[in-house]
Amino acid sequence: MLPTVFSLAAEPCGTMITSFERPVVLKTDWLFRKGDNLDWRDESVEESFWVKRSVPDYGISKTENLTGYHWYRCSFYLPDNYTTPVEPIAIQLGRIRDIDEFYLNGILIDKTGTVLPKMEVDFQKIRIYSLPTHLLKPGLNVMAIRIYAATNLNGLKEAPTIAKERLLRETVFSKEAFAMVCGYVFIFMGIYFLVGSIVRGRAGENFFFALFSIFMGIYVLIRTQHRDILFESFTWSYVSELLVLICLPVFFINFMHQYLKMKRNVVLLVYEVFLFALFVITLFFRTPKTWILVIALFNYALPVAMGLVIYLFVNNGKANIAKVKYILIGIASLLPTILIDSLSALEIISMPGTLYLGFLIFLVMISIQLSNDIVLGLENFIEQEKELIQMERVKTGFLINLSSEFKSGMEKIKKAIDNISTNSAKNNSKEQTKVSTKSAPKKKAKTKLGSKHELDPIKQAEDHISYMSYMVEEAILLRKLEDRTYIPFYETFSVAELIRNCVSSVENHLEQHRKTTSIEVKPNDLEIYFPKELLFCILRNLVENAYQYTDPKTDISIEFFNRDGFHQLIVMDEGMGLSQLEMETIFQKFVRGYRDKKNEIPGAGIGLTLVEATAKFLGGTVSLKSSEGMGAKFTIRIPEKPNK
Repeated sequence: MLPTVFSLAAEPCGTMITSFERPVVLKTDWLFRKGDNLDWRDESVEESFWVKRSVPDYGISKTENLTGYHWYRCSFYLPDNYTTPVEPIAIQLGRIRDIDEFYLNGILIDKTGTVLPKMEVDFQKIRIYSLPTHLLKPGLNVMAIRIYAATNLNGLKEAPTIAKERLLRETVFSKEAFAMVCGYVFIFMGIYFLVGSIVRGRAGENFFFALFSIFMGIYVLIRTQHRDILFESFTWSYVSELLVLICLPVFFINFMHQYLKMKRNVVLLVYEVFLFALFVITLFFRTPKTWILVIALFNYALPVAMGLVIYLFVNNGKANIAKVKYILIGIASLLPTILIDSLSALEIISMPGTLYLGFLIFLVMISIQLSNDIVLGLENFIEQEKELIQMERVKTGFLINLSSEFKSGMEKIKKAIDNISTNSAKNNSKEQTKVSTKSAPKKKAKTKLGSKHELDPIKQAEDHISYMSYMVEEAILLRKLEDRTYIPFYETFSVAELIRNCVSSVENHLEQHRKTTSIEVKPNDLEIYFPKELLFCILRNLVENAYQYTDPKTDISIEFFNRDGFHQLIVMDEGMGLSQLEMETIFQKFVRGYRDKKNEIPGAGIGLTLVEATAKFLGGTVSLKSSEGMGAKFTIRIPEKPNK
């Protein structure tokens, strides 16, 4: 029977290969036989006891135990005019479990692993064996593969491919290039977080995430052909791979605990003890059977890790959903790849490693989450800085206003003292001249009458001193009210007299005498049992604001009455009024209304704050009705009976 000739690729064994310019994949008509006989490497053997197979045929035989030696044979033809290829030719056998020897025309070409004197396996190396050109000949060429399986997993994972050696190695490298790049990225990212955790002194989530990232990078690199670069022995490389894999869940769960600020629980402790024990015994395992046991135990415990992660999210609920939403997406991408990788390691399924791809998505999600945290933290920092700057401005304004009030008060006191001195000098001068006419006393009396509404210098000085004292006392009072340390003193007094005294004090201080101010107390002789100091404080601040923020010709109304068990005080003016925005903030500390004129009007910015604090302290309320250009109406309602 003549061999079949294909122009591009010959797939069955026994085919004619006319050119190595394109890869030739040999898939069918392979001869298989269990057992061992070195004569089976020769060019011709008795084929009666051999079975034809198609490859790949990797897995576990359901009919017989194939642990130990077994052979594969395949032939191909080269044309009579065959010439030696310019580029080296090689065959790629892929990964073989566990030890193999490759023969061409009866000659040993290459091998991986040894059985004697000590069994050394390597089932992760991609076998690419060069085909010596002097062994290739026109006509029939026979390949034989001798395989030793240390477990019941056996067969060829890939269909062998004959092609240019350069092309085969480039193909392997290109398939693993992305995984290798990811491995280095993970390691460098982990180092970045590790350095950050050390420099910032935060050995929490950054530290465990750094370890997780570094170990993941090492795991990914070991799973590629970097294994041969990093380790001389496959045994130690695979033990290291398993040790790294065992550490990954612990680092990740601890990272989540630290990130979510949750305490470790008993289940996590037991899981860590189990993995620690598995870690220790893995150090002493040297055979594929024991490695399969380790992977099986790891996979059986993997649902515990998943359950712990799920518990972390469920236990936090919606409170941290904004903080972990991207991490959830990353985990959703990572967990399936962990499962696929574990099942592939157990040889339950045959799929390429995908863990690096899942972790890449996970790392991107973590980066987005941390970036959001950084942005949010920066926004909070900027907001705090704005608040601090605003507070500093407010405090500075308060101190300036307070200083201005004290300076103004001192100037007025000095002026009052000068007036007292001038009046005293005039009186002495008049006594010395001894005026004899009667017209002079009449004129003098008239002058006194005309100056009735002028301020008495002594009274004026007393009022200014009292006013400065009020400012200090009210600042202290506000602090006590806010701290709930103020102890009120109740006494009985006349409300009308208190209001008149308050208005008189304000007028003397502001040097205003208004005929438009009306006082109405119902009944006129009303006396109440109340903290006189606190009511005067409320009155003084409301009346002073009404005087300061209105034109002297406008009306000001002050009312006081009892209704439904409440003392009610109403202070109403027809001044500038307040905007809606000003009404929302006017009771805040150091906030003053009428922004366009507030610098022209003296004040410390705590008056209305003190009014509200006093009313609340007494169990009452403050309400304000106002609009721009329509004046303002303050209503105070305080229970008649004191709170016990």
